Amino acid sequence: MNPQTLLQRLRASPDTVMLCGTILIAPQLFGGTFPWAIAVIAALALMSLGTALWIRRSATTPVIDSVTIAMGAAWAWTCVQALPLPAAVARGLKLGSAQSAERLQGLAWAGNVPFTISYDPGSTHLQILIGIAILSAFLAARLRGPTELKPIAGAVVLSAVLIGLEGLAHKVTGAAALFGSYSPRFTEPQLLTPLMNNNHLGGFALLGALVAAGLAAQQPGQQRHLWGVASAFCALIVAWTLSRGAIGGLLFGFVLLAAWLVRNKGSERRGVAVPTAVIGATVAGVIAFAGLEPILRRFERQGFDKLEVAAQGFHLLEGSTWWLGVGRGAFSSAFVAHEGSIARFTHPENLLVQWTTEWGVPVAVGLITVLVLAWWKRLRGADGPMVAGACIAIVALALQNLVDFGLEMAGIVVVVAALLGALLPQPTESAAAGSRWVSLAPIVMLVAAFGLLAPRVGHSDTQSIVDRLTRAMRVDDEAGFQATLHRGLSLHPGEPAIALLAGTYAGQKRHPDAARWLSIVMEEAPGWGAPHAIAARWLLSAGRTDQALLQIREAEQRHPSSAQDVLCELLARFPETEHLERAAPDETLRIAYLDRTASCASLPPELRTAIDAAILREEPTRTTAVLRQARRLSAQERADEAIGLLETALVDNPEDAALWVAVVRAHLHAGDTDKARAAFESARDKGLDSRSLVESQARVEAALGQTDEMRATLTRLRGLSRGQARLVAASFIVEGELEASLGNIEQALAAYRAADVANPDTPALQYAAKLALSAGRPTFARRAYAELCDRKPGGAACAQEARLSKGVGTKPPERPMP
Repeated sequence: MNPQTLLQRLRASPDTVMLCGTILIAPQLFGGTFPWAIAVIAALALMSLGTALWIRRSATTPVIDSVTIAMGAAWAWTCVQALPLPAAVARGLKLGSAQSAERLQGLAWAGNVPFTISYDPGSTHLQILIGIAILSAFLAARLRGPTELKPIAGAVVLSAVLIGLEGLAHKVTGAAALFGSYSPRFTEPQLLTPLMNNNHLGGFALLGALVAAGLAAQQPGQQRHLWGVASAFCALIVAWTLSRGAIGGLLFGFVLLAAWLVRNKGSERRGVAVPTAVIGATVAGVIAFAGLEPILRRFERQGFDKLEVAAQGFHLLEGSTWWLGVGRGAFSSAFVAHEGSIARFTHPENLLVQWTTEWGVPVAVGLITVLVLAWWKRLRGADGPMVAGACIAIVALALQNLVDFGLEMAGIVVVVAALLGALLPQPTESAAAGSRWVSLAPIVMLVAAFGLLAPRVGHSDTQSIVDRLTRAMRVDDEAGFQATLHRGLSLHPGEPAIALLAGTYAGQKRHPDAARWLSIVMEEAPGWGAPHAIAARWLLSAGRTDQALLQIREAEQRHPSSAQDVLCELLARFPETEHLERAAPDETLRIAYLDRTASCASLPPELRTAIDAAILREEPTRTTAVLRQARRLSAQERADEAIGLLETALVDNPEDAALWVAVVRAHLHAGDTDKARAAFESARDKGLDSRSLVESQARVEAALGQTDEMRATLTRLRGLSRGQARLVAASFIVEGELEASLGNIEQALAAYRAADVANPDTPALQYAAKLALSAGRPTFARRAYAELCDRKPGGAACAQEARLSKGVGTKPPERPMP
């Protein structure tokens, strides 16, 4: 098709252009992660539907059938779940969400909290908008009919390719922020794209790869090769993400498509052979690129935890939840009380669990049944590879969503809805009599719901509310805090994180409701340790030490380390082993608890020693306790005991680099350079390598007087810093220490100066000033202290600089500073 013909076709089909534009833009809007992005995606889909209705206003194209009715019913039920109910009705239905609303009644800061079916009406509002986007895109594609499948399928592939290219561009440039403006907060993607979750990117690329493969099998000549390249590229992106579900779905989809091509009697041999060869090469490339090793490592590290969480999600299906659901989008708030641990699951990462628990079994099963039957009927009647490829792409993505939640993201699901709308055959005129008029009512409802919700969803998500509450607490803006709290609780009444912040701030303001807020958190999230830690701090400040110890134990039992700060504070005031033991969790967590407590900064040395002794009695080779005790023994000039303790621990932990480093340092401290070198060589022979071992090598070389070798090793140490200023500065500080030990004062001062340039937050300049004083360089020391004084006026460095100024007078500097 030449450009002029293509332009004429686009001018004749502005509704297709609008829908294809939506397919291209929607995933770029952070995949619909944020409320504003969801509103924009819904607006684009509605505009596509409006354009399609305007273009087709004189046509009799039927669009209402069982699929449309099932999708519309699910959306309507989502709206019902968010409607406020009278308290009596909520109690009569025995809604679990009513318990959250009732707990908040009577609290001065809570405001009016509605009773709804949904545990989280704010999240359900967002799901209503996502539903508007889904229905609008689906109906817009349906109005065009199956003849428009090709441009929509092409737009899907182009959108996936564009996302993949953006990921590679970020990778090549080393960008840590998306388009240089946004850094992901809760994920570490293999490829940085607007779809910031690895699994979401893998699923979208999987969709593009399979649709492109179908187009390649359908198109003749050069177009076939272009679509084949696009399919291979998308498959490469899937592999790059290392998403187990996406890679499995891709392989399944390619095998199924190859089987369809081979079995389709209407295909020419060449039409089958070429796509099959492309598919085989792509599958082989995926396996070769991803390799078994990284995938196996993921299975070893992550196992099948997702399936366990999904199975636990079914526990929500009890009482009225079985048929009413917990509210679309409310899984997280409902599940936190049932799951009972500090881990927070925003989704069950299983489509079946998500829909049945949120919508209720009747609506979810009805929708799934209708969609599966429609999909199966379309695949069986597929009249070409393009239709088969699109059908298989959708089912492969759905299968991936048994271990992922990509279809919960507006930017992805709206693309799937448009593809599904163009894919499914239109109902017959007789089966859809009057549907053109019937379709107007639901469309009016979509527009009305959008107009009502879209202006109100900005910053309405839980994270935005929590961030605003935190900022208000930080600046002590009580009025702003209360206003945000009112809105947050009206949208997310069962969200324990909001109640936790309310309890924290109420405690700071000595509000009488503070304890009640914390008790709400303990009921809503029984597995959280934070409310118990906060209660412990209040009790300690009130002088009720015994009760504070009980709350610390409860916090540590639920979430190890959650009460660490208040425990350290308590032990600094009352350094008694009895208090430490009374706050200890059960035996399975006790040793780790003692180990963490030993690191408290303000702990008296005697108590720290007693803690390590208690740990070593029960676990004689626990590395952290052994290292602390060995340092203690070395400082007491008991090097032989320290070395013996470390070597005993090495018997059980021969691959622990920290222990080998400690052995090297202990021998150096004892003045036995040969044994230090032998210990380092033993560690190297075991294949161990770390920054600390490289540093130990430099120390051994310095002790042996091998200056050139030491400097080369320190250069290597800086190379391991990977540009991190903190690590670069640390390597220069080590260099300064070692150069000074060899009597090379100039080189040592230069190294300390370089460390300060790399990271002024280090004490490198203080070390330089002290070294200069001890080496008879008072002018250098005075200038260094003057610089430190400029950074922190009124500090100890200012007094040192003043003292040295009096002693040095106006004599010129001995030498320029390096």
